[in-house]
Amino acid sequence: VTSTYSTELQEDLLIKHHLNFLHEQLLESNLIRIIEPYSCVEITHVAELIEMPLATVEKKLSQMILDEKLNGILDQGKGQLIVYEDSEKDLAMEKGLKVIANMDEVVSSLFVRSRALRTMVA
Repeated sequence: VTSTYSTELQEDLLIKHHLNFLHEQLLESNLIRIIEPYSCVEITHVAELIEMPLATVEKKLSQMILDEKLNGILDQGKGQLIVYEDSEKDLAMEKGLKVIANMDEVVSSLFVRSRALRTMVA
């Protein structure tokens, strides 16, 4: 369809934007599907499986890592993608930070009240 009606599709900016967005989403989902069974995979192997140039695949993988859509690193020296397991969020840490924030509010309000009492007494 895109090759048959390429001029019509490329002239309309809205359609062009949506087609590019759809292409990026499909590429990301296909890359994730290919990478999913591996903890370490050669980038050339991924490029061969998806039948795309190595530079394009490497660029997209690095973008996905930066966007936190993929948890891993690119080892360009070895030409590998190392995928990390998704770690669960530490709820204790988040709740601890909330407790500290609440304690800060309490201490600050008590300080304001003690200052007000001192000015009333003096």
